[in-house]
Amino acid sequence: MKFLWSRMNKRWLFWAIIIGIIINLLQFLPLNLILSVYPEDSPYTRWLGIDPFTIFPKIFYLLLPLIASLPASILLKEDLNSGLLFKIKLQRPIRKVICSYAGLAFCMGAIVIAIPLIINFLAWFMIVPNIKPDNLINYNIRVASFNTMFVALYYSHPFVHALIAICFASFWGGLFAMQVTSTSIWIKNQFVAVCSGLILQILIFLLNSVFYLPDFVSYSPIDFLRESAPSNVSLGVTISVTLIMIIYCTVMFLIDEKRLTS
Repeated sequence: MKFLWSRMNKRWLFWAIIIGIIINLLQFLPLNLILSVYPEDSPYTRWLGIDPFTIFPKIFYLLLPLIASLPASILLKEDLNSGLLFKIKLQRPIRKVICSYAGLAFCMGAIVIAIPLIINFLAWFMIVPNIKPDNLINYNIRVASFNTMFVALYYSHPFVHALIAICFASFWGGLFAMQVTSTSIWIKNQFVAVCSGLILQILIFLLNSVFYLPDFVSYSPIDFLRESAPSNVSLGVTISVTLIMIIYCTVMFLIDEKRLTS
Protein backbone atom coordinates (compact mmCIF):
# COMPACT_ATOMS: atom_id res chain seq x y z
CA MET A 1 0.00 0.00 0.00
CA LYS A 2 2.88 2.40 0.81
CA PHE A 3 4.40 1.75 -2.61
CA LEU A 4 1.09 2.48 -4.35
CA TRP A 5 0.64 5.62 -2.26
CA SER A 6 4.01 6.84 -3.51
CA ARG A 7 2.94 6.00 -7.06
CA MET A 8 -0.36 7.90 -6.81
CA ASN A 9 -0.58 11.31 -8.46
CA LYS A 10 -1.19 13.59 -5.47
CA ARG A 11 -2.37 16.39 -7.73
CA TRP A 12 -5.52 14.42 -8.58
CA LEU A 13 -6.14 13.87 -4.87
CA PHE A 14 -5.78 17.60 -4.31
CA TRP A 15 -8.10 18.53 -7.18
CA ALA A 16 -10.72 15.98 -6.16
CA ILE A 17 -10.89 17.51 -2.68
CA ILE A 18 -10.89 21.06 -4.08
CA ILE A 19 -13.74 20.32 -6.51
CA GLY A 20 -15.81 18.82 -3.71
CA ILE A 21 -15.08 21.75 -1.38
CA ILE A 22 -15.95 24.32 -4.07
CA ILE A 23 -19.37 22.73 -4.69
CA ASN A 24 -20.03 22.56 -0.96
CA LEU A 25 -18.92 26.15 -0.37
CA LEU A 26 -21.11 27.37 -3.22
CA GLN A 27 -24.04 25.92 -1.30
CA PHE A 28 -22.90 27.66 1.90
CA LEU A 29 -21.55 31.03 0.79
CA PRO A 30 -24.31 32.75 -1.26
CA LEU A 31 -25.29 35.89 0.62
CA ASN A 32 -28.99 35.40 -0.01
CA LEU A 33 -28.89 32.04 1.81
CA ILE A 34 -27.03 33.43 4.81
CA LEU A 35 -29.31 36.47 5.07
CA SER A 36 -32.43 34.32 4.75
CA VAL A 37 -31.68 32.37 7.93
CA TYR A 38 -34.72 32.01 10.17
CA PRO A 39 -34.75 31.55 13.97
CA GLU A 40 -35.86 27.92 13.59
CA ASP A 41 -33.00 27.07 11.22
CA SER A 42 -30.08 24.91 12.31
CA PRO A 43 -27.15 23.16 10.58
CA TYR A 44 -29.35 20.08 10.44
CA THR A 45 -31.90 21.86 8.23
CA ARG A 46 -29.47 23.82 6.02
CA TRP A 47 -26.37 21.73 5.26
CA LEU A 48 -25.80 20.27 1.80
CA GLY A 49 -26.99 16.74 2.58
CA ILE A 50 -30.48 17.93 3.47
CA ASP A 51 -30.80 21.18 1.49
CA PRO A 52 -33.98 21.00 -0.66
CA PHE A 53 -33.76 24.58 -1.97
CA THR A 54 -30.57 24.80 -4.10
CA ILE A 55 -29.13 22.88 -7.03
CA PHE A 56 -25.75 22.23 -5.42
CA PRO A 57 -26.73 18.97 -3.64
CA LYS A 58 -27.86 17.57 -6.99
CA ILE A 59 -24.55 18.61 -8.58
CA PHE A 60 -22.40 17.17 -5.80
CA TYR A 61 -24.19 13.83 -5.50
CA LEU A 62 -24.35 13.48 -9.29
CA LEU A 63 -20.60 14.09 -9.62
CA LEU A 64 -19.78 12.02 -6.53
CA PRO A 65 -18.55 8.99 -8.57
CA LEU A 66 -16.25 11.16 -10.68
CA ILE A 67 -14.83 13.06 -7.69
CA ALA A 68 -14.23 9.79 -5.83
CA SER A 69 -12.54 8.22 -8.86
CA LEU A 70 -10.00 10.96 -9.57
CA PRO A 71 -7.24 10.18 -7.00
CA ALA A 72 -6.42 6.47 -7.44
CA SER A 73 -9.03 4.57 -9.45
CA ILE A 74 -7.10 4.22 -12.69
CA LEU A 75 -3.73 3.54 -11.08
CA LEU A 76 -4.18 -0.18 -11.82
CA LYS A 77 -4.84 0.57 -15.50
CA GLU A 78 -1.84 2.92 -15.71
CA ASP A 79 0.51 0.33 -14.18
CA LEU A 80 -0.90 -2.37 -16.46
CA ASN A 81 -0.30 -0.22 -19.55
CA SER A 82 3.22 0.75 -18.45
CA GLY A 83 4.20 -2.85 -17.64
CA LEU A 84 4.96 -2.04 -14.01
CA LEU A 85 2.16 -4.32 -12.84
CA PHE A 86 3.90 -7.36 -14.31
CA LYS A 87 7.01 -6.57 -12.25
CA ILE A 88 4.93 -6.11 -9.10
CA LYS A 89 3.10 -9.43 -9.48
CA LEU A 90 6.44 -11.26 -9.72
CA GLN A 91 7.06 -10.29 -6.09
CA ARG A 92 3.56 -10.67 -4.63
CA PRO A 93 0.50 -12.85 -5.33
CA ILE A 94 -1.75 -11.20 -7.88
CA ARG A 95 -4.75 -11.31 -5.52
CA LYS A 96 -2.90 -9.30 -2.89
CA VAL A 97 -1.75 -6.87 -5.57
CA ILE A 98 -5.31 -6.30 -6.80
CA CYS A 99 -6.56 -5.96 -3.21
CA SER A 100 -3.93 -3.26 -2.61
CA TYR A 101 -5.05 -1.27 -5.64
CA ALA A 102 -8.72 -1.71 -4.66
CA GLY A 103 -8.03 -0.75 -1.04
CA LEU A 104 -6.19 2.42 -2.03
CA ALA A 105 -8.95 3.40 -4.46
CA PHE A 106 -11.62 2.80 -1.81
CA CYS A 107 -9.83 4.81 0.88
CA MET A 108 -9.09 7.76 -1.42
CA GLY A 109 -12.62 7.71 -2.82
CA ALA A 110 -14.14 7.77 0.66
CA ILE A 111 -11.80 10.52 1.91
CA VAL A 112 -12.38 12.97 -0.96
CA ILE A 113 -16.15 12.68 -0.42
CA ALA A 114 -16.04 12.89 3.38
CA ILE A 115 -13.85 16.01 3.63
CA PRO A 116 -16.09 18.41 1.63
CA LEU A 117 -19.26 17.16 3.34
CA ILE A 118 -17.75 17.55 6.82
CA ILE A 119 -16.53 21.07 5.98
CA ASN A 120 -19.97 22.09 4.71
CA PHE A 121 -21.76 20.57 7.71
CA LEU A 122 -19.48 22.21 10.28
CA ALA A 123 -19.49 25.55 8.43
CA TRP A 124 -23.23 25.90 9.01
CA PHE A 125 -22.59 25.85 12.78
CA MET A 126 -20.96 29.27 12.35
CA ILE A 127 -24.17 30.77 10.92
CA VAL A 128 -27.14 29.09 12.58
CA PRO A 129 -27.69 27.84 16.16
CA ASN A 130 -27.20 24.23 17.16
CA ILE A 131 -30.84 23.38 17.86
CA LYS A 132 -32.75 20.19 17.20
CA PRO A 133 -35.08 20.27 14.19
CA ASP A 134 -38.79 19.99 14.85
CA ASN A 135 -41.16 18.14 12.56
CA LEU A 136 -43.74 20.92 12.87
CA ILE A 137 -41.60 24.06 12.94
CA ASN A 138 -39.34 22.77 10.17
CA TYR A 139 -42.13 21.37 8.02
CA ASN A 140 -40.82 23.34 5.01
CA ILE A 141 -37.89 20.92 4.55
CA ARG A 142 -40.31 17.96 4.57
CA VAL A 143 -38.12 15.44 6.34
CA ALA A 144 -40.42 12.45 6.74
CA SER A 145 -40.27 8.66 6.84
CA PHE A 146 -40.93 8.28 3.10
CA ASN A 147 -37.86 10.31 2.02
CA THR A 148 -35.51 9.97 5.01
CA MET A 149 -34.18 6.76 6.49
CA PHE A 150 -34.15 6.54 10.31
CA VAL A 151 -36.24 9.69 10.49
CA ALA A 152 -36.84 9.24 14.24
CA LEU A 153 -33.07 9.41 14.77
CA TYR A 154 -32.97 12.62 12.75
CA TYR A 155 -35.33 14.40 15.12
CA SER A 156 -33.89 12.90 18.31
CA HIS A 157 -30.14 12.92 17.49
CA PRO A 158 -29.68 15.02 14.32
CA PHE A 159 -25.88 15.28 14.67
CA VAL A 160 -25.53 11.48 14.69
CA HIS A 161 -27.97 11.20 11.78
CA ALA A 162 -25.91 13.67 9.73
CA LEU A 163 -22.67 11.82 10.50
CA ILE A 164 -24.26 8.54 9.39
CA ALA A 165 -25.30 10.22 6.13
CA ILE A 166 -21.76 11.52 5.58
CA CYS A 167 -20.24 8.11 6.33
CA PHE A 168 -22.68 6.36 3.98
CA ALA A 169 -22.00 8.80 1.14
CA SER A 170 -18.25 8.38 1.74
CA PHE A 171 -18.64 4.60 1.70
CA TRP A 172 -20.35 4.83 -1.66
CA GLY A 173 -17.56 7.12 -2.84
CA GLY A 174 -15.19 4.26 -2.06
CA LEU A 175 -17.48 1.78 -3.84
CA PHE A 176 -17.60 3.92 -6.98
CA ALA A 177 -13.82 4.24 -6.88
CA MET A 178 -13.45 0.44 -6.67
CA GLN A 179 -15.98 0.02 -9.48
CA VAL A 180 -13.85 2.24 -11.70
CA THR A 181 -10.68 0.37 -10.70
CA SER A 182 -12.20 -3.02 -11.47
CA THR A 183 -13.66 -1.85 -14.79
CA SER A 184 -10.84 0.37 -16.04
CA ILE A 185 -8.55 -2.38 -17.34
CA TRP A 186 -11.29 -3.40 -19.80
CA ILE A 187 -11.64 0.13 -21.20
CA LYS A 188 -9.04 1.42 -23.65
CA ASN A 189 -9.70 5.14 -23.26
CA GLN A 190 -8.41 6.45 -19.93
CA PHE A 191 -10.88 9.35 -19.82
CA VAL A 192 -13.83 7.02 -20.38
CA ALA A 193 -12.41 4.68 -17.74
CA VAL A 194 -12.27 7.35 -15.04
CA CYS A 195 -15.77 8.53 -16.00
CA SER A 196 -17.28 5.03 -15.92
CA GLY A 197 -18.61 5.55 -12.40
CA LEU A 198 -20.31 8.79 -13.46
CA ILE A 199 -21.73 7.02 -16.52
CA LEU A 200 -23.10 4.28 -14.27
CA GLN A 201 -24.60 6.90 -11.97
CA ILE A 202 -26.37 8.64 -14.88
CA LEU A 203 -27.54 5.32 -16.30
CA ILE A 204 -29.11 4.27 -12.99
CA PHE A 205 -30.70 7.71 -12.65
CA LEU A 206 -32.26 7.43 -16.12
CA LEU A 207 -33.46 3.88 -15.45
CA ASN A 208 -34.99 5.07 -12.19
CA SER A 209 -36.89 7.70 -14.15
CA VAL A 210 -38.31 5.12 -16.56
CA PHE A 211 -38.69 1.90 -14.58
CA TYR A 212 -40.44 2.57 -11.29
CA LEU A 213 -40.46 0.52 -8.12
CA PRO A 214 -43.63 0.26 -6.00
CA ASP A 215 -44.45 3.56 -4.26
CA PHE A 216 -41.92 5.22 -6.61
CA VAL A 217 -39.05 4.27 -4.30
CA SER A 218 -35.76 5.46 -5.77
CA TYR A 219 -32.89 3.05 -6.37
CA SER A 220 -30.59 5.78 -7.66
CA PRO A 221 -27.58 6.70 -5.45
CA ILE A 222 -28.04 10.37 -6.32
CA ASP A 223 -31.22 10.18 -4.21
CA PHE A 224 -30.60 7.77 -1.35
CA LEU A 225 -27.09 9.04 -0.54
CA ARG A 226 -28.52 12.34 0.68
CA GLU A 227 -29.59 12.61 4.30
CA SER A 228 -33.06 13.55 3.10
CA ALA A 229 -33.89 12.61 -0.49
CA PRO A 230 -36.00 14.51 -3.03
CA SER A 231 -37.68 11.16 -3.81
CA ASN A 232 -39.11 8.26 -1.87
CA VAL A 233 -36.45 5.99 -0.36
CA SER A 234 -36.47 2.61 1.32
CA LEU A 235 -33.93 1.03 3.65
CA GLY A 236 -34.45 -2.36 1.99
CA VAL A 237 -33.91 -0.99 -1.52
CA THR A 238 -30.88 1.01 -0.41
CA ILE A 239 -29.28 -2.04 1.21
CA SER A 240 -30.08 -4.16 -1.86
CA VAL A 241 -28.48 -1.70 -4.28
CA THR A 242 -25.44 -1.38 -2.01
CA LEU A 243 -25.04 -5.17 -1.87
CA ILE A 244 -25.38 -5.39 -5.67
CA MET A 245 -22.62 -2.82 -6.04
CA ILE A 246 -20.37 -4.73 -3.62
CA ILE A 247 -21.04 -8.02 -5.44
CA TYR A 248 -20.35 -6.37 -8.80
CA CYS A 249 -16.98 -5.06 -7.61
CA THR A 250 -16.07 -8.43 -6.07
CA VAL A 251 -16.96 -10.39 -9.23
CA MET A 252 -15.12 -7.91 -11.44
CA PHE A 253 -11.96 -8.14 -9.33
CA LEU A 254 -12.10 -11.94 -9.57
CA ILE A 255 -12.40 -11.62 -13.35
CA ASP A 256 -9.53 -9.12 -13.34
CA GLU A 257 -7.43 -11.59 -11.34
CA LYS A 258 -7.93 -14.31 -13.96
CA ARG A 259 -7.05 -11.91 -16.77
CA LEU A 260 -3.92 -10.63 -15.07
CA THR A 261 -2.82 -14.13 -14.11
CA SER A 262 -2.96 -15.44 -17.67
